Amino acid sequence: MIIISPSSPDPKIATTRPFSVLRCFAVLLPFFCLAPTAWTQDLSEGADIYATYCAQCHGPNLEGGQASSFMDGMWNYGSRGNLHRNNIKFGIPGTQMIAWGTVLSDPQIDAVHNFILEREKEMGVEPPPPAERSETEHYNLNVEVLAEGLEQPWGIEFLDDRTALFSEYPGRLRLLVDGHVDSRPIANTPRPATRPSGQTFGYMDVALHPNYSENGWIYLCYIDETPEIVGQEPNRRWSTRVVRGRIRNQTWVDEEVVYDPRPEDYTAVFDHFGARLLFDSEGMLHLSIGDRGRMLDSQSLARPEGKFHRMHDDGRPVAENPYNSMEKYGVLPTVHAYGTRNAQGMALHPETREVWASEHGPMGGDELNVVKTGANYGWPLATKGLDRDGTVQTPYKSLPGMVEPIHYWIPSPAVSGIEFSTSPLFPKWENDLLVGFLKHQQIVRVALHGHKVIKEEVILRESGRVREIKTGPDGALYVLIDRRGMILRLTPEA
Repeated sequence: MIIISPSSPDPKIATTRPFSVLRCFAVLLPFFCLAPTAWTQDLSEGADIYATYCAQCHGPNLEGGQASSFMDGMWNYGSRGNLHRNNIKFGIPGTQMIAWGTVLSDPQIDAVHNFILEREKEMGVEPPPPAERSETEHYNLNVEVLAEGLEQPWGIEFLDDRTALFSEYPGRLRLLVDGHVDSRPIANTPRPATRPSGQTFGYMDVALHPNYSENGWIYLCYIDETPEIVGQEPNRRWSTRVVRGRIRNQTWVDEEVVYDPRPEDYTAVFDHFGARLLFDSEGMLHLSIGDRGRMLDSQSLARPEGKFHRMHDDGRPVAENPYNSMEKYGVLPTVHAYGTRNAQGMALHPETREVWASEHGPMGGDELNVVKTGANYGWPLATKGLDRDGTVQTPYKSLPGMVEPIHYWIPSPAVSGIEFSTSPLFPKWENDLLVGFLKHQQIVRVALHGHKVIKEEVILRESGRVREIKTGPDGALYVLIDRRGMILRLTPEA
């Protein structure tokens, strides 16, 4: 066990396509504003760099060849411009993507990146919609688009056989009724944090009380903001918060705070909030909170970041939590396990009743873990990946006393929501784990033998960024697509 004081400083499945020098950067993003002359020079230089280093594999017109084409609008290994550039500069561990930073300068990397994006724009390249059908080892899947154009749907729960409740990241709860989205958001829901522009953001997971049908409690996890005034300027700070409420007449009522951050838990770092909610078989609520970019705080039992928290349904710490007796030393009594980076998926094993979690690694090393009482999962002292700038985060892949992951992925697919398959529609997948990938834009079926992964299969590819997977009352799989703002319904062909 490691205790660091709150004042301590911050210190697959491989795709079946050939690996790409530039395919590793996932989405089209707005360009930075440049003067026309500088922009023209940038594109001209980028074209020359592409012709010299990229065209021999990707084709002179981005049409592909020895490596993949850029013409289908699908990108696999990144979600933001900084990730695009890092993947060019530092390469991608576990793939044939080399580190071009030894050959190209940062301005040259920007130039070729901008050239690719501009050429795609000129040619009208857009990400395709999901295929209507997906072939897998055991089933051919029908892929039905129930909704699109939503704003980053994040979590979903079924209230009854006809109705699901889902969250949208900008700060909305909405209903899906008989496969159709109700355009009216639930009224009177908590106000999440705001960006400097005034845009709200921050709704993450939703969960239902195990006795929801009797008590109606719905749990919501979101990013909360506490502005502090320093001089004349607000010094904005954020944290992860959990409340519960009920829905009556399309309105959020009876709100109660379940997990309330302390004033010192609000930090100015805007990164890695987590978060997932899960009730275990004993009715205890589990909450994952990311490291918030303050890596060493994951090892501090006095900080909420980088932890799995366990509490009663009303937020009281569980008596069996491992560090309750140390609360007088500043240790948080809700801590159940620690040393995690950013867990964005949790699911309850249908037979063993263990809590499983998926976790974002840094540059490589996304993990699958079983959450155990008092376990230390090592971050950032031990990791399978590099830091996000391509440097070595730590020389240690593992350390004594720190729990090894059940499984890890290199390169990082950006694991998100997970779901154990229990549907009678998919008997051949019984108790397999379905894992959503954000960067790889896939769903992977993970076959298990105990705690050992024995097989992985991509069952849905090129669908967009998969945020969450949930089994509906009808046995179908409901999938939230982050990037395209979609809800998909997957069923086997008759």
